[in-house]
Order: sequence, then C-alpha cells, then structure tokens
Amino acid sequence: MADERILLVEDDQEIRELIRLYLRSGGFQVISAVSGEEGLRLLEEEKPELVLLDIYLPGIDGFEVCKAIRKMSNVPIIFISCRKDSDDIVQGLELGGDDYIVKPFDPVVVVARVQANLRRAPIFHRAWQAEKKAEHKRKLISFEGLEIDLTQFCVFVNKDQVTLSAKEMQLLVFLAQNPNQVFTAEELYRAIWGVESNSDTRTVLVHISSIRRKIEANPQFPRYIQNIRGIGYKFNSSGAAEN
Repeated sequence: MADERILLVEDDQEIRELIRLYLRSGGFQVISAVSGEEGLRLLEEEKPELVLLDIYLPGIDGFEVCKAIRKMSNVPIIFISCRKDSDDIVQGLELGGDDYIVKPFDPVVVVARVQANLRRAPIFHRAWQAEKKAEHKRKLISFEGLEIDLTQFCVFVNKDQVTLSAKEMQLLVFLAQNPNQVFTAEELYRAIWGVESNSDTRTVLVHISSIRRKIEANPQFPRYIQNIRGIGYKFNSSGAAEN
C-alpha cells in the first residue's frame, strides 16, 4: 500500500491532521488540500488512487469538485459529510461519489473504507483486462434490450451506449451475473464496497436508482433491477417489467 496515494480535500485542520495520521499509519501516502481549487490542481499533478472529499469547502464546494473530477477521471471518491440526515449524501453519490463517511467518524473506519474502495475497483478492472488479453474478443452478458460488455467496460441499451460510473458498473455486473437471486442492500454493499454498511444503505439505494435511470425505459416500473418488497433487489432475466 505504500505506493497508493490518497488525496484528502478537507479545510478543517484538526480533521485533516487526524485523517492523515491514521492513513499514514495504514501505509498510505497522503496529499492534502484545503480547498476545492487546490484539490483539483493536485489531482492533475499527483494522479492519486483515491480522493477523500469534504462537501463544505471554501471556494468551490465538494459537489463541484466531484463533477469536475468525473469529467477527467474515474478515481474512487469518498465524500465526507457533517450532516447525516441531509440530502447532501444523496446528491454527492448521484454526482459520481462512490461512498461517504459521516462526521464525527472513527478514523479506523475511514482507513477501512479507503482500503475497501481501493481493493474493489482495481481488482475488478484488472480481471477484465486479463480476460481481454487472454481471449482477444468481447465477453458479453446479454439480455433482451441490454448488453454488458465486460471487455470494454461499457453498457448498451437497445444498441445505444450508456455511461455508468465504476461502482454502478460493478453493481450492475454483480446482479446480472447472479440473475433472479435476491440480495439485501446490506449484502450488495458488502459485495461491492467490501465492508459492512453499518445499516446505512443509502449508498446502494442511490446507485441502483442511478442505474435504473440509465438503463430502464421506465425507472418507475423497472424491467431489469427489481425490488423484492421487504427483502432487497434482484436482476430479472425474463425481461418482464415490474408493476
């Protein structure tokens, strides 16, 4: 892990130093920024493996920073929010965030979330690259009206390509590779993010909602990712819309 660099964008000095101390103890290199503008500059200069991003920053806020990052990079982004019950969390995830941590937090949890997000994304990507080199042909998961290309990391709906974030893609592939199996939100979080959700599953709900907007003809009556009331979600391989 010594080679993995974390960009920490946080204007509160005490929080910044606390996170930096624990991340360094965990074997990470830490690059710090105190504003959104500085964070974007360091992102381009340092090419970090993950970004820890506070929402409330001087100058441009974390939401604007996230939007700017997503125009240039798919690097994992973990938001840091001080308001657990606000819409900030949902907004951050919808803009392309991969996960979030609520203040006040246990620094050990921060390190665990960073490790989990770093562990999931590269392994997923390397597996597909290995398949690509070994087979020299496209590997597809296909359903009526939906095609998931595991070689080129893309999705087609009725032959038109749609863009998913890395975490959305991982979630969709996991469900599509396990069709008609029902998973709780906690199980999906553990499978994709690699840690326990601590009973806060908004990350999963927001990502599923975003996927539906991108692949479903009518997200209110989903054809592919369906709710099983009181339990969780399943990928419907029959192609019949939920009603």
